[in-house]
Amino acid sequence: MRIAVVGAGSSGLITCKYLREVYPAGDIVCLEKGTSVRGCWGDQRADFVSTSTKYTTQFSCFRRWSAEPAPVPNFEEFYRGAEFGDYLEAFAKRFDLLPGIRFQTTLTRLERIGDRWRLHLSSGVEHTSEDFDAVFLCTGLVNQKVPLNSGPVRVVDDPSEVRDQTVVVVGGGETATDIANQLAQPEHGNTVYLSLRSGVWVSPRYHPIRGVPSDFLRNRLMLSFDKSLRNRIGERFVTFRMRFPGLLSRLFPGRSIGRPSLSVAQRRQRSDWDLRLKARARGPLFDTFHNKGDDFLDTVAQGRLRIIGPPTDESWQEFFDFDRQRVSQIIPDVLIPAVGYRSRLGEISGGEFSMADFHHGCVHADPGSDSGSSNQTSSGLFLIGFARPVIGNIPSISEVQARYAIGVLSSAWTIPAQLTTASTDGPYVVEQFGYCDALAQEMDVLPSLAKLRSVRLWLRILLVPASTTHYVDEFFDPSNVAQQRVFMPPALVAIMLALRTVSLPLRGWRRLRIILARGATPPSR
Repeated sequence: MRIAVVGAGSSGLITCKYLREVYPAGDIVCLEKGTSVRGCWGDQRADFVSTSTKYTTQFSCFRRWSAEPAPVPNFEEFYRGAEFGDYLEAFAKRFDLLPGIRFQTTLTRLERIGDRWRLHLSSGVEHTSEDFDAVFLCTGLVNQKVPLNSGPVRVVDDPSEVRDQTVVVVGGGETATDIANQLAQPEHGNTVYLSLRSGVWVSPRYHPIRGVPSDFLRNRLMLSFDKSLRNRIGERFVTFRMRFPGLLSRLFPGRSIGRPSLSVAQRRQRSDWDLRLKARARGPLFDTFHNKGDDFLDTVAQGRLRIIGPPTDESWQEFFDFDRQRVSQIIPDVLIPAVGYRSRLGEISGGEFSMADFHHGCVHADPGSDSGSSNQTSSGLFLIGFARPVIGNIPSISEVQARYAIGVLSSAWTIPAQLTTASTDGPYVVEQFGYCDALAQEMDVLPSLAKLRSVRLWLRILLVPASTTHYVDEFFDPSNVAQQRVFMPPALVAIMLALRTVSLPLRGWRRLRIILARGATPPSR
């Protein structure tokens, strides 16, 4: 069997590693358009701080850093600068993946020829085509370039050298706010505006009560609750956090980490913008993408970054205010579009495939499969790293996707007859652990009391920070779980356990009513 892996970033590397455990290394060809394995996030400026913790992005088969964080919170819980790229290079060397990678090779088109896949490739001036039995697309999502009729305004993709300019950054995601925040620092001398079409959920990098990365408070006990209930409770807590940050600071002193010193008026301004962005956000708390870097709100509170609404027209000379009540003339020297990410799947396949064609946004089912059978077969085309989590990180998801897809390819498990596909052709938006658990369920590695055979271990997995390293597979390490700390306050644990106890009979009664209702429904003809 000949297998192509397109892309040698975090998704491609983990896919190559797992493929080589099932297939001979000579059967696997990895194609990378760049010159290294550092991926799109591997080279960042020295002061860059990511929104994904090291804890949640460690590949379970290669844990470079200890899973247990330092007892005193510090910035080292996050990737900084080029550290993630260093990790990927170490990963590739550790598993001897570099010899199997063809660098400076770009996939220009993908097509199906009979039962095989033809890849049209470009290596500089040379254009070739090769056939493969299976293809893993690991290029992930790319920056969405929206055509802008910007008139006299200069549009730039690399803002690192922008100085002493009037700048409008378009977009409300982490990339947009990080760029805007960086350009608004005094040493750059810029006047910076952030243009938003709607609000956005802004999550603090550090939890306001525990002072540790917010990921550490998200455990399987919390995730076991119905999402609608989590949305209701979570939104009320978020609103309380935004309205009364001073009260939280007094109740839990010493938890403000890396936060600039803000005056009373600035703290009030920060809280006000936090609430305004939340009020205009689209969708419930756990169903909508979060901006997990809240640093830019401090810059807004200090008056160095101004949030505005969209432009009134395509000339980019007049803008609504955030509430769309007034119009102001702003003539930017530089326009920086950072409006999110999209898939290139339609482009490279000539429009033949879309995200809606893939089971779990990952496995393409063979159109020739018998839909009346108990399962379907794969066409040999897989997507790794294309899911976008509302909260969570792509590398951890990619590892679970890779293991699932390779298992389908090697017939370790099959695709169910009832496919789970995307409802739209946009980015495949998922909640990390709900999505990964669905894949783990089909692989039969979901942690349970029966599999763990230890009440103590099962309780720890419920309470320590949720992680994809908890799946009960060949890489599962009980001693690693035992070293992890529980960050959820004991009082909150007790409340949640009590709620779970009360909710169990209610859930059972709802299921019984559904079963009875289905039994009373006449069969369709």
